[in-house]
Amino acid sequence: MRFFALMLAPLAFTTGVFVFAGVLTPMAQDLNTSVGAAGQLQSIFSITCAICGPILAMLTTRFDRKMLLVVTLAYLTVMNGASALMPGFTGLAVTRALTGAFGALALPIASTIAVALVGPERRARALATVYGGVTLAFLSGIPLGSAIGEVYGWRASFWLASGISAFAAVMALIFVPRIPTPPAPHKGAFRMVMRWPTTGYLLVTGLAFCAIFVVIGFVRPVVSDLTGFDGRGVGMVQMISGLGTFIGLVVGTRMTERGARSPLVWLFATIALSQTIFAVALIGDWHGTPGLIAAISAMMIGSASLFGTAPIVQSRLAEAAGPAATLAFALNGSMVYLGQGMGVVIGGAMLAGVGLSFISTAGIAIAVLGILIALKLRAQRDLPLPAT
Repeated sequence: MRFFALMLAPLAFTTGVFVFAGVLTPMAQDLNTSVGAAGQLQSIFSITCAICGPILAMLTTRFDRKMLLVVTLAYLTVMNGASALMPGFTGLAVTRALTGAFGALALPIASTIAVALVGPERRARALATVYGGVTLAFLSGIPLGSAIGEVYGWRASFWLASGISAFAAVMALIFVPRIPTPPAPHKGAFRMVMRWPTTGYLLVTGLAFCAIFVVIGFVRPVVSDLTGFDGRGVGMVQMISGLGTFIGLVVGTRMTERGARSPLVWLFATIALSQTIFAVALIGDWHGTPGLIAAISAMMIGSASLFGTAPIVQSRLAEAAGPAATLAFALNGSMVYLGQGMGVVIGGAMLAGVGLSFISTAGIAIAVLGILIALKLRAQRDLPLPAT
């Protein structure tokens, strides 16, 4: 039950970030703004997470991990509820920025507690279990937000996120055990974490999320264009394709435990494949059944590849960082959020500049860059961990 409670933290956090992705179109209409501008609410949240996560991780090193997790989840409960009450775009943007600023602690704290509860041989599995909360968010929380938002309005999506955060806070309070407060990282901890190849693995995380979120940040207009579905239909596609996140975590964990060769290269190649499927379908003007098959296939392949990278990167960071593990996880979380945010920014620029049909070509280019980083990491392995 303790790992289930830990898994709820990233479930609550991730649901809150993207709970309105499936209702961007009606949300934009209600706020009197464009779909591209409404989509940037995701990037605002993600980028504030990226900036504040490492700073908060360093400032809270002496705080009890369990209580910090509970407080973070309680904060998400309040701020998601506040988002539902905002009357205009500006107020909502400020609220989302403030939500992301402190909420950024949820995933690194949950990861730190999970690592402390197991031995080194079970580290990858424990981290994959925590990341399973992100999988559940894409499989259930975010699609449910799309469906509820379509029926009851986009504000209901934020109330859903608030409710999930409240449940996660209660579960963490009851079931998550206290762990010894980690020793404060030494003065050179940040410099130690920010060296190659650790920085290479941080880049892997950022580029993988960036490549995927060029399209996923605008999932409503993309899927609607290919299928003609409304928010409820988009939610069903999100739910089905969300199975890919679970598959990716399982595959990534096994790759880590078995010391597979070049998994990151292959995972970036399949991310590029997913974006290519989107490009062919959108440029080819596919609709109906062909468009639905393309959308589900691309989203499943992309999500499986994206989440396959997580256990590999997290395991390497956990062993390399030592007492600075929370800082390393926070930096990796920052790259998750920065990748998401930059993906949405790039997707919005593509949408405004060349149109929806060509939006995923940017994702292909980013995935190719990821392949080059993964190849360099393979050639210059120097962390005492399973080969990449």
